[in-house]
Amino acid sequence: MSSAESAMPRKAKELSALAVSKFKTEGRYAVGGVDGLHLRVSGGSRAWVLRIAVGSRVDGDGRATVHRRDIGLGSYPDVSLAEARDHARELRKQVREGQDPVLQRQTERVKSALEAVKAKTFEECAAAYIDANRAGWKNDKLNRPGIRGGQLV
Repeated sequence: MSSAESAMPRKAKELSALAVSKFKTEGRYAVGGVDGLHLRVSGGSRAWVLRIAVGSRVDGDGRATVHRRDIGLGSYPDVSLAEARDHARELRKQVREGQDPVLQRQTERVKSALEAVKAKTFEECAAAYIDANRAGWKNDKLNRPGIRGGQLV
């Protein structure tokens, strides 16, 4: 075996769904079929995880290092081995195209939260405030000018 062959990572043997179902002890098990796909067993739970290299980042010494991400694909057996492999292939394709799936998902969540906040009108915000704080008021604030029966005038 040459030094180049020994430096290459080993390919995981492609396991069957039956073999995967027998993993019970804690650990990380490569299931094959897609590079980086593992079944992580922790406590009583089992979950699919894709470990993937996404670009590079600078470490504490100023050197560029590979940026690895662990991406959760769902719990086993809710997500089957075949589904986990398909999803892992899709994510690996996105990375080959220069995208970071985790960063994309985080960006989408922030955008949707921001849109939800922007969609609220002043009247909705005021009504929510009144409903949330009405119990703590000593007198009936709803009788004050500008607010009648919980409605803004």
